Amino acid sequence: MKVALITPFLSHLPLHPSSYLGYGAAILRKRYELEIIDLNAHIYFKSREGLKEVLSAFDKKPVVVDNSDLYPHCDQLTDTAEKELKQISWKDYQTVFITTPSWFTTIPTEDILKLSNLIKRESHRTEIVFFANSLGSWTEEGRLVKHGIRIGHLNDLFNVNPGNEPVKYDTLPAPVYENREKYLFDLLPFRMKHGCTWGKCRFCSLARGWNSGYLERSGKAIIQEMEELIDRYNPKMLVCRDNSINGNNLLEFCSHFEKFKKPWVGMARADLSAKEIQALQKSGCKFIYFGLESGSDRVLSEINKGIDTRQMSHFIRELYDHGIMPAPSLFVGTPGETEDDFEKTVQFISDHKDFVEIINLYPLMITPGSDFSITKEEPNTKALIRLNTLIRVCRDIGIKTCVGAQCAEYLLFKRVYPNQDHNSTGYG
Repeated sequence: MKVALITPFLSHLPLHPSSYLGYGAAILRKRYELEIIDLNAHIYFKSREGLKEVLSAFDKKPVVVDNSDLYPHCDQLTDTAEKELKQISWKDYQTVFITTPSWFTTIPTEDILKLSNLIKRESHRTEIVFFANSLGSWTEEGRLVKHGIRIGHLNDLFNVNPGNEPVKYDTLPAPVYENREKYLFDLLPFRMKHGCTWGKCRFCSLARGWNSGYLERSGKAIIQEMEELIDRYNPKMLVCRDNSINGNNLLEFCSHFEKFKKPWVGMARADLSAKEIQALQKSGCKFIYFGLESGSDRVLSEINKGIDTRQMSHFIRELYDHGIMPAPSLFVGTPGETEDDFEKTVQFISDHKDFVEIINLYPLMITPGSDFSITKEEPNTKALIRLNTLIRVCRDIGIKTCVGAQCAEYLLFKRVYPNQDHNSTGYG
């Protein structure tokens, strides 16, 4: 019985394979003859010469904007992706499983329906299954089901009616990652938990829908899985793809990870303890991406961040002092943001210019499933004006500015291995 596991082509750089793709491949391979089609990585790899030019521009510009620097290149590849899809003999597969090509890809429902319709036109008997952590927020499971697409869950991909519950990573087989030459970095993801320790930020959908709930892994299980991955693939670097690394298993993980002598990176809330930051340093952590969001305590309270600017400042300095790059993400344009709030944000960035190399900026976007979306609140009408002002401020004080998550992630990973930025076997 032959099945396919595929990712749709999206505007997401193939930095590394997704953990959902890896776990899905390991599960399906145990039962079926499996073909893995990471279409997203495949299309970018085919156009790698053009992509190198785009990424070279990322390196040179003080300000990089996904919308203008990356996405036009992605749009040019859409026809290529459709041609590739039409060349696949879908009749050969009893079932096609669709999942995400990135860590938390915002896959619009329409993209899944478009891919499903293309498959069904050639082979109406082929079953379509979609599994991801964006269901119930960016991807509407109700519409997928209505169009004959079955919902899957990593806990049991063969269950026809899966429940919405945390992923039990400790029960899953070690991920399988094929065709690693098609990714930009010799980098593999890992997971320490399902969910977020906080999960209350009003602007955020990362802890909503099918990604809601919280379940930590055992430190022992994480290390056993990583031993297998490192022995099999020997990646140059690893990245924790949790919404935040904060949790009861962090110290245990760090103490065991030291033996691998591998650099790694992750995301965190800015309330890690001094002991945890020291453990991160000893374990080889190179940068921490975190949500600064605003330099105004009033805004941080309004969005229910649960952390104030004093803690943010201390966190940035502690990371820096321990040789870990602070990588803040910040937005402007919350519904109630005042001019005074914005000025405080500008001042906060200026006050910390000596500790920050790269900052990820963006105008607030109301994401599906967030409190702001449910209450129908809109971004501040001055968001773009303030964004441009903040970009100028960052440029003038020498902070590399990324407007968009794609360029920010690429440049952050490159900082870890500045002379070995691309996968040597594929992108050269």
